[in-house]
Amino acid sequence: MLSVYTRHYPPCAQSDPYYRRCHCPKWIMGTVETTGAFVRLSARTRAWEKAEKKARLMDAEAADPSPARVTVADALDTFIARKQGQRLSHSWLYKFTLMQRELVNFARGRGLTYIDEFTDDELGLLSRSWKVAPITAQKRQERWHSFFSYCVRKRWLKQNPVEELGPIKVRPVPTDYFSQEEFQKLVNVTHDLSHWSTNPGHRVRVRALLLLMRYSGLRLNDAVTLERARLTENRLFLYQQKTGLPVYVPLPPHVVKLLGTLPNSNSRYFFWTGNGLHYRASNCWHASLQRLFKWAKLEKRAHPHMLRDTFAVELLLAGVPIDQVSILLGHASVKTTERHYAPFVKARQEQLVSSVEKSWRIQGLRLVKKRA
Repeated sequence: MLSVYTRHYPPCAQSDPYYRRCHCPKWIMGTVETTGAFVRLSARTRAWEKAEKKARLMDAEAADPSPARVTVADALDTFIARKQGQRLSHSWLYKFTLMQRELVNFARGRGLTYIDEFTDDELGLLSRSWKVAPITAQKRQERWHSFFSYCVRKRWLKQNPVEELGPIKVRPVPTDYFSQEEFQKLVNVTHDLSHWSTNPGHRVRVRALLLLMRYSGLRLNDAVTLERARLTENRLFLYQQKTGLPVYVPLPPHVVKLLGTLPNSNSRYFFWTGNGLHYRASNCWHASLQRLFKWAKLEKRAHPHMLRDTFAVELLLAGVPIDQVSILLGHASVKTTERHYAPFVKARQEQLVSSVEKSWRIQGLRLVKKRA
């Protein structure tokens, strides 16, 4: 059985090799029971608990022989089945399915049969062939890491090859939103019949969705699948907090009136017919909004999520505390809200301006004293 001991180095005053609380390097020593081989090696940590965990893992690996090699296709099939058992959304499962297809095709092209033939060099070759934005590449690498970590836990691999690739650096892009003039331009396009000649009634539904997302902060999928029962007079029920308290947001009267006049084959919803998968309906509305942005000829790249960003930014610029905005957005933590919207906090902006002006006054006072 393997055991842990400490190699003490100055300035540590301890001499007992089994003293646990110092920060000296921890080592593993002992005899492997199955082979009788003597082992002495660094645990590569200064924490006794981590060294103990590594020693027990080495004992378990020596006692239990390695499982048979697993093919790339079988490993991915098992991983996808596990994800399906976690009841993930269709969009997440679709992304993992794309990863499965990519890795299987790459392995077939490179002549890789077993999962342990995937190395960081092979993955690096595949990642360099991507022609996507850094944030997309980062998300893909995260899904790789999840899959290969699963393979390590199943003992199909000894280590995760993704860890050798290193993280992908993504420069944070400031949150963009629609100014009041830009949003009014979008609304005006929904009144222009020249763009809606083939389906004139659709323009009213697009306008209603546009206004709903702007004044409620709902994501596109949540807005498309919104039930009529969640709107009581002018108050829209957003979600139930973990504390049991409901969260409502008031909607302007003209938005409520427009939503009330929307025709739909399914009386339960405002926009969704209830047929098929909801994410496919969201994709159709996403395409409609993208056409709207194109017809508005905005001087920037626009996407539907900017309506949610506009809701948050307008509240912050109006002086609403960021913790209240975080609750309305349904963020799990106010830190998430700060990460995306901190530059738009009005109180913080005013404080920065006040601090700069204060420095001017202090500097002017110093100049006066020097002249005196």
